[in-house]
Amino acid sequence: MNLKELLKDGAAELGVELNDEAIRLLWVFKDFLKEYNKKVNLTAIRDDEGIVVKHFLDCLTVLPHLDCGAVIDIGTGPGFPGIIIKIVRPELKLTLVDARAKKVKFLEAAAALLGLEIECIHARAEDLGARFAQFDYAVSRAVAQMDILAGWCLPFVAPGGKFIAMKGPNFMEELAGARTAIKRAGGKVAEIIELTLPNSDIARSLIIIRKNVS
Repeated sequence: MNLKELLKDGAAELGVELNDEAIRLLWVFKDFLKEYNKKVNLTAIRDDEGIVVKHFLDCLTVLPHLDCGAVIDIGTGPGFPGIIIKIVRPELKLTLVDARAKKVKFLEAAAALLGLEIECIHARAEDLGARFAQFDYAVSRAVAQMDILAGWCLPFVAPGGKFIAMKGPNFMEELAGARTAIKRAGGKVAEIIELTLPNSDIARSLIIIRKNVS
């Protein structure tokens, strides 16, 4: 099985259908990421299969839980999961936030190369109060502990929207310590999904938190 087949079949296992254009753009992004990574440290994963499985398929785990609407990706780094989900679902309105200027410069260059309309913001989440309650979804992948993430991400979510934290397998203790912070930020845990990335033994979890309506 070649890597494009691995990606397409793996995505299908996750409930995500990849068309030829999405695969083409993912490959363009992969090559651009690898080249840019030679001068700016964006990821420690540099081999093609690692990028496909540990980055692309990992990012796609969140996609079945997003309907149409506005999505903000907090601490996106090199665009994970934001750019990946935008490639597959270009109708999503995407905002990427990262505190590191070099990474935001990469995001802007990648969006231009891919022909995607993406808002890229160089800032810390806590400094973006003017954007609070403007998004249907907030997502964040491997950025911080849950108690901190709740305070960073939930304020951006409109009432009735969702914050999806992308975590590894050992999340229960972390989540237990974040219950107060989640409640304080107006959220409630709605669902926890545990899964294994296709073509691997890598365990992942999605913690889905709904923002209270009132």
